[in-house]
Amino acid sequence: MSVPRESETNIFAIPILDKFLLYAPLHNLAALLDQTATRLLRDSLLSGETVAEECLGEISLALNEDAEPTPSPIQGDFVPSFLGLLPTRGCNLACRYCGFLTAEESARVMSLEMAQNAVNWYMDELELAGVSHAEVHYFGGEPFCAEQVLDLTVHLARIRAEEIGCSLRFEVATNGVFDEERCHWAADNIDTIVLSLDGPADIHDFHRPCKDGQGSYKTVEHNARILSQGSADLFLRACVTSQTVGRMPEIATWFCEGFHPKGVCFEPLQPSTQSRIGQLEPPDPWDFARNFVKAAWILESYGVEPVYAAGDIHARQVSFCPVGKDAAIVSPDGTISACYLLRRDWEAKGLDLRLGRLEDGSVQLRADAVDSARSLNVHNKPSCAHCFCKWHCAGGCHVNHTLPDPPDIYDRLCIQTRIIGLRNVLKEMGQDYLVPEWLQDREAVERSVYQASDLLLDLGEIQ
Repeated sequence: MSVPRESETNIFAIPILDKFLLYAPLHNLAALLDQTATRLLRDSLLSGETVAEECLGEISLALNEDAEPTPSPIQGDFVPSFLGLLPTRGCNLACRYCGFLTAEESARVMSLEMAQNAVNWYMDELELAGVSHAEVHYFGGEPFCAEQVLDLTVHLARIRAEEIGCSLRFEVATNGVFDEERCHWAADNIDTIVLSLDGPADIHDFHRPCKDGQGSYKTVEHNARILSQGSADLFLRACVTSQTVGRMPEIATWFCEGFHPKGVCFEPLQPSTQSRIGQLEPPDPWDFARNFVKAAWILESYGVEPVYAAGDIHARQVSFCPVGKDAAIVSPDGTISACYLLRRDWEAKGLDLRLGRLEDGSVQLRADAVDSARSLNVHNKPSCAHCFCKWHCAGGCHVNHTLPDPPDIYDRLCIQTRIIGLRNVLKEMGQDYLVPEWLQDREAVERSVYQASDLLLDLGEIQ
């Protein structure tokens, strides 16, 4: 067997109980092999000789066939992959873990003129490039605290999309605290709604109180039911802490029976100054991963998609987030950035993610800034080079995930991503029945997770 040298860096072997999971994502191939078969396949790759054993013939053949192209950074002219709008950083809640809100940021609201110019610039760029699909995403703060911006941009984007003959989708991330009329508007006008709902009242009201200290649960729960009956795809997003991690399966059942969402996203708490003041801690990654898998089984039994983006094995990407994907995210002051997080957080990590400015209806993009954003990708993250997740997770958030050093040390994000990713591969193979036994054996899971390199060629002596 003579596998192309580049392909060898995308062929992985991870111990699962008494077997090895052979995983070649760019060949769309996965197989569970015993130790003898794994050794023979590794040795054949090292020697370049064909595997004679019949049982490995099909695998050898598949690995010699053309793989998907290796994911690579975007090149050429900047064409926005989507328009991100930050109508305001302001918010009507006082969440105990929020790392966004500052007095200076919350005071800014995007002017209607700025919003109009942003949409027109975006649509003009798509028309010039001959792109046939447009997407507008709203971030915050809380976007619905600037309702006029949403009304204007939704209406204008539809007009412009029809003029240039392209399809159009809207997506919003929201806390769901708005009146019933606005809720019906959202259900009918937004295509994808990502609604923050951390769980039943005791969890949600503790995590996400209003500014007056009262709970927000009653309003959010009422609006979630309205949204679940609308035409929008409803995704529920729950922030998970060390206190709530054990309740993830319960929350999954409650979500499915009460709101019938299209998908549910469980996100571990991202530590912030506010979360530390509120005495909230991230969940243990082993607990998070195990409970995510239990919750995923429940969600899937209801036909609901479990979402953990870093463990999405269908993704083929060099960057986990909008950074490096030519997204254009416009702030209230007209700054166009590659990221929707706060500038202070980028700078704390030594990053400048500003791409240019929108001012007086014209846009000035900096070519060097675009190139810099594109360079933030997994090809430039040595710690990810030997990980089977590298084309799925791509190293995670460039701002919030500092990769471990040395590269064979895994942090909490790596641990939970590797466990969830392996479960997803096994499920795709029809081997989900192995997962409970594997997860119950901590030593076995640690062997899978703590492997310094997942590359088949790096596999040491197999007993």
